[in-house]
Amino acid sequence: MGQPERGLELQRVIASATDKPHVILLWGHPDPDAIGAAMAHKRLCERLGASATIAHVLPVSRAENRALIKLLNVPLMRVSEPSDLEKFGYLALVDASASETSIRVPESLKLLTVVDHHRPLQPPKAEFVDIRHDVCSTCTIYADYAERGLAPFGAGGNDDSPVATAMFFGIQTDTDDFAIATQADLRAAAYLKPFCDAETLSRVGRRTLTAEAMDAVGRALNDLEVIRDFAIAGVGRVSANNRDAIPMAADFILRREDIDTALVYGIVEDRIDGSLRTRRPSVDPAAFMQAAFGDDSEGRPYGGGRADMGGFRIPLGMLAESDDDALLWRLVRETVYKRVARVVPELEKKLDTRSRAD
Repeated sequence: MGQPERGLELQRVIASATDKPHVILLWGHPDPDAIGAAMAHKRLCERLGASATIAHVLPVSRAENRALIKLLNVPLMRVSEPSDLEKFGYLALVDASASETSIRVPESLKLLTVVDHHRPLQPPKAEFVDIRHDVCSTCTIYADYAERGLAPFGAGGNDDSPVATAMFFGIQTDTDDFAIATQADLRAAAYLKPFCDAETLSRVGRRTLTAEAMDAVGRALNDLEVIRDFAIAGVGRVSANNRDAIPMAADFILRREDIDTALVYGIVEDRIDGSLRTRRPSVDPAAFMQAAFGDDSEGRPYGGGRADMGGFRIPLGMLAESDDDALLWRLVRETVYKRVARVVPELEKKLDTRSRAD
């Protein structure tokens, strides 16, 4: 199916499913690309006569993302139990090709659409699937739909400014301020820009670090281990609201001239959370995550990735109840080192050295 026909097929699929409400369930901690794409999908549903709600399980962790939601008055529903999703009939995934792993999706909820730019480990089974590896942002795909005639922005006197602003910011952040943008990403941004709220973009674009996030970056630098051009570091425990201190630390470490790939991990609530960043074309983050961390007991991968970044989440289980933070951290470090040593064997020796030091 060519790109011009994809929009028409998405229109057909959404328009044929108006008998029950849709839920757009965001994966992980909602980021600008996911938020912008979800707003674009919700807008399409409403134009086509379908009721849609944007939902998430994990909290919005970055300050600029919370600012984006507040300034644009983005309607988000926080869910914590499968029963929270039972009132919906159709599931839409944006910026992800699999459901959020921390909640079990009711069997009655039909996966209807998947729109994403990440490489999936397994092809998703949905009535409509549009996964494009040649763009850096899911918002780029939704902008392409609009530019090709599916609910174009500015038509009919509608105020599309909030959606366009969120989508533009989604493209901006997922392309590292357009540094790695493809031609399609730049075209999408140019299409959206006239409909954006320039003041809101300026305000959310001032990315700041909380004190906790800055402390976490400092702990990562103190914990840093370097093997050839690979770096690994732990940040200890961080709150859910500042979980993005982990990828921030990975981004910062990758700026060191002799490092091509960085993996940073920490404890967030009841799980081990980690982020991988790479500049090396030969490193496939999705394959790295799969080889290192594998799948859970239900066959769901602990991690995933795209061209230059990846992440993982491993539940702590009963260990989360431990009152001995020092012992818990040693166990977490040992777990992560042993898993990553499947890909970087030299890390096993580093673990032995650390264990003797502890």
